[in-house]
Amino acid sequence: MATVYAGKLLRVDLASGQCEDVPLEDELVRTYMLGSGLAAYMFREALDAGRVPEDPLDPANTLYAFNGLLSGTIAPTGCRSTWCARSPLTGIWGESNMGGHWGAELRFAGYDGLILEGGSDRPVYLWIDGRDGTVELRDAAHLWGLDQFEAHERLCQETDKRARIASIGPAGERLVRFASVMQGGPTHSRAAGRTNRHGRGDGGEKAQSDRRARHGQAKLPRRGGTARLGQAPEQDDP
Repeated sequence: MATVYAGKLLRVDLASGQCEDVPLEDELVRTYMLGSGLAAYMFREALDAGRVPEDPLDPANTLYAFNGLLSGTIAPTGCRSTWCARSPLTGIWGESNMGGHWGAELRFAGYDGLILEGGSDRPVYLWIDGRDGTVELRDAAHLWGLDQFEAHERLCQETDKRARIASIGPAGERLVRFASVMQGGPTHSRAAGRTNRHGRGDGGEKAQSDRRARHGQAKLPRRGGTARLGQAPEQDDP
């Protein structure tokens, strides 16, 4: 298959703070075409192995944020990313699809998707810079409590003014079962909503974003990104 995709995922363990590249087998890409197909396959494998807790808000539940095969190309609607997990609203499989720039930028940073596992004991955000290969979790205590627009502006100031950011707001922090992940600033916002565990305030996640270096192409990754991740305080079920 032509290398229109990056060929690897980024696995982030929020409990330990470790990040590792996960190479993608061509056969998996041919079979599931990335996106929600690959996420459903990985979810089923984890479910069969007994690694999916029944409580959707348990930090042990994994969040998959994956691009489709053509994300970041010139194909029509080639900007989509899919966010998948056990849904806190229904307790079964849930997926949301989001447009905007974030998915394409993640691919330009060198990744076809994120696998977010575990829970952090403090608010953090994930910074991915495809220009120099930086991948790191950073403190995000100063971002906790901000809405999506405020978080977007702060992260652009901290990282790069052209970074692409996906984040949760107060609803996600408070574990509202239909909270969404939002990407883009006040002039270009898109949402991954509906089924959501995607707010991930339970597991320690606040945002993700990406930033392209010049002349980025889907098959030659160039860009970087950020994500805000953090542990929500204990509270009654909303």
